[in-house]
Amino acid sequence: MKVKKKCVVEYDGTNFYGWQRQKNVRTVQKVIEDALSKIYKAEIKIVGSGRTDTGVHALGQVFHFTASRYLENRSVLMGLNSILPDDVVIKKVDDVDNNFHAQKSAKSKTYLYKIYNHPVRSAIYRNRAWWIREEIRLEKFEELLNCFVGEKDFSAMCLKRSVPENPVRKINFVNISKEDTFINIEINANGFLHNMVRNIVGTVVDIYFNNGCVDDIEKILESRDREQAGRTAPAHGLYLKEVFY
Repeated sequence: MKVKKKCVVEYDGTNFYGWQRQKNVRTVQKVIEDALSKIYKAEIKIVGSGRTDTGVHALGQVFHFTASRYLENRSVLMGLNSILPDDVVIKKVDDVDNNFHAQKSAKSKTYLYKIYNHPVRSAIYRNRAWWIREEIRLEKFEELLNCFVGEKDFSAMCLKRSVPENPVRKINFVNISKEDTFINIEINANGFLHNMVRNIVGTVVDIYFNNGCVDDIEKILESRDREQAGRTAPAHGLYLKEVFY
């Protein structure tokens, strides 16, 4: 009998070469598959809701796997967390029906981008947020970010060699808040192109500090040209926060 389970995982991406399994490097997928294979005493492969790049973190990445025998969810949760390294933790395990697919069943995802906005860099948060020493005022920054809300062609926000045949995605909402010295940017969409969130944040930062305006963003999007946009924000400020089904 085949059984399928859905898991939510949190990880610190600092010492990983991204999510996807690769030869001869440490990846999140490989670490989890090795742990699951020990628990089930059989080879287990997992399918994630999507990839995260080197250095990107996750608060709520989702994956599924299929096994040939049933184990209680608590046993899987506790067993995995007893084997996994300190920078990966399983937060939840659920039974799902065979139609569930971690990637294809997803309706939307929320990414969080963190900026450490302080004149002095942080030793503790150096791999957790993008340090920007110049003060950012939320009102204008939020106005620029809101230009991306809606269904649009995001070719200009995608890694040039990775632009898909259909680059249209719908950003449902953008939230920005300030917590002490941190600026937290949340972006929810029905899908994301490669580097899309990091390119949006980097572009907004560049336009903000160059005294640009909303029209600049509209022109960049209309150009569909990555070279017209701003820098790519560092990977270590990005978190996959939640996947919705």
